[in-house]
Amino acid sequence: MMKGVEKYGVRIPFTPAGPFEIVWNVTYQCNLRCKHCYENAGQKRPELSTDEAKQVLDKIAKLSGIGLPALSFSGGEPLARKDFFELAAYARKRVGYLSIASNGTLITRDNAKRIKDAGVDYVEISIDGATPGVHDSFRGIPGAFERATDGVKNSLEEGVDTCIATVLHRDNINELNKLIGLSKQLGTMFMHFNYIPTGRAKAHVELDLTPNQRYEVLETIGKEIVGLYMQKKEEEIKWGKSDIKVDKFFSTCPQYASVTKELSQRQGGKFMVEAHYAAKQGVENVANFLGGCGAGRLYCCLEPNGDIKPCVFFQTSKETVLGNMLKDSFEEIWDTNPLLWKLRIREDLEDCSVDGKKVGCGECPDKYICGGCRARAYSYFDGNVKMPDVGCIHNEPLWEKISNSRK
Repeated sequence: MMKGVEKYGVRIPFTPAGPFEIVWNVTYQCNLRCKHCYENAGQKRPELSTDEAKQVLDKIAKLSGIGLPALSFSGGEPLARKDFFELAAYARKRVGYLSIASNGTLITRDNAKRIKDAGVDYVEISIDGATPGVHDSFRGIPGAFERATDGVKNSLEEGVDTCIATVLHRDNINELNKLIGLSKQLGTMFMHFNYIPTGRAKAHVELDLTPNQRYEVLETIGKEIVGLYMQKKEEEIKWGKSDIKVDKFFSTCPQYASVTKELSQRQGGKFMVEAHYAAKQGVENVANFLGGCGAGRLYCCLEPNGDIKPCVFFQTSKETVLGNMLKDSFEEIWDTNPLLWKLRIREDLEDCSVDGKKVGCGECPDKYICGGCRARAYSYFDGNVKMPDVGCIHNEPLWEKISNSRK
């Protein structure tokens, strides 16, 4: 942290000297055909060889002179890579925290044991419906639901921290409570992923949630984690301690911080949850420090060919590919790339005028704990990352204006 302050000064939100986490889409290969896939996986394209991937991991281990705290293998389906377990074991020796984002269908009992033996700390498995009909329809392959839930059970049996990850959209939003119930039944964490019209989802913009629907989703999930926090607080007052685990319900929506703060205040508490990050009790300055959307600031993305992007949800283009791990200096990109600094500076966020009123993230009092989803702004405003996140409840007039113009 101090190195970030030395390099860039004291900033709100904080910009570290190197990313806290990298999500590496390690392959384009996938055995499913999901409608929303940001990677448009399944098409054969050039990927790094095993030796090249190890070179990347060696570089990651030395980022900014301090290394990388956390690495997440994603895809595509990471387990579809034949050398995945070799790469995972190699990464384990070079990275502090190792995780996998998987569709779960390849996590057999044997593979779950191999995941554990490779030193993977956390497995996130995508389940988009509480029944086979809903999940399999969205994921494109019959039987995906049963194999994914088996993958969850197999990971849990090996003692690996396991999370159910759900992309909510208009066709499955009614599944939310059932999915939360499934995560409780199985004993996993729960992560809601923002639906962003990018990759294959660009052809399904109509599935994007309205701002009101997204708010209701965040409120439903937020009530779960705030409820746990209040129970824990009550037990601590009564008994002096509590074994209740609060960090169980999350969302990648940066607005989650604002919603959980509001829910907590209604019950007389001071508590909020930053998108992706741990629950924070009574310390809003920490939320300002983490700052909601971390694209290109707290984390970044690597493509299967080694290309560097600010976030997995940014459409791949000349503007969003910042360089390549094997050809360019990561530190120089992190320090100087203009797109990254556009994503980091909240004072430059832009507003729009709707019926003579300013609408957007620039004037929002929560811009330092949220900042809006910059990938959504990029998608809806032809590459302008400073524009408003139209998925936010506070920007609903702008959403309606854009929606009406498309009819």
